[in-house]
Amino acid sequence: MRKILLFLFIFSACSAIVYSQKPDSIPTVNIIDHIYEAGNITISQPDSLLLMLQFQEQSINGEDPEKSQNSMKPKNYGFRIQIFSDNNAKTAKNEARIKSRNVGSHFPQYRTYVSYNSPYWRVKVGDFKTREEAESALQQMSKVFPAMKREMRIVKDRINFSN
Repeated sequence: MRKILLFLFIFSACSAIVYSQKPDSIPTVNIIDHIYEAGNITISQPDSLLLMLQFQEQSINGEDPEKSQNSMKPKNYGFRIQIFSDNNAKTAKNEARIKSRNVGSHFPQYRTYVSYNSPYWRVKVGDFKTREEAESALQQMSKVFPAMKREMRIVKDRINFSN
């Protein structure tokens, strides 16, 4: 019982000390004033970030970044043909690999990419710099694989440039 009374006494004494402090005694810092008093502020960023931000700003402002004369788009921007997308946990992985092998065997000039971004398995084909190149390849693939034609579409994606 003594221990409980001693604990309550110490607890109430500490509480009284904490509550007796005035809020004015706690220093407050306004971050804007602090930055203003600091003087010059330097922000370092990679050039690639600046290019991506400019490209994004053009898209937001309604400009077509592909047609803009002063467009600074990232170097790895292009198009691919998506031939498969499914989220069936039991069959999608095998189906994606089968379709990738089939297209790769008929069109060895185009690289195929199987990717998983939860919950979707996707297969994309090619690294096309322009939409016209992708459309031409899409027409060829549609003729060879008419059953997959409904699922085939051109998507913007990061691509690998071949030298």
